[in-house]
Amino acid sequence: MTEFDPTKSYEFALYTHREGIWPNERHFTTEPLKFLGKYCHSERWGMFGDGAGGAEVFDNNGVINRVVYDYEGRTCFRESGSSS
Repeated sequence: MTEFDPTKSYEFALYTHREGIWPNERHFTTEPLKFLGKYCHSERWGMFGDGAGGAEVFDNNGVINRVVYDYEGRTCFRESGSSS
């Protein structure tokens, strides 16, 4: 999971390729990044294993974007240089 700064904007994609070994992994994607807006809050459900999950919620000038973490762990967020 990630810590977000509510004063910053973020974008997201699922990675399609990774290099290195944790904690020094680098993630890459061939998909376009989606601008999400500013961080609002996190959602978590279940305890652990297959029943557990989570999502991050962002506000893009009144448009709420909710990103659910994918089962394979490919969900990646990046701080955005854009404000819209």
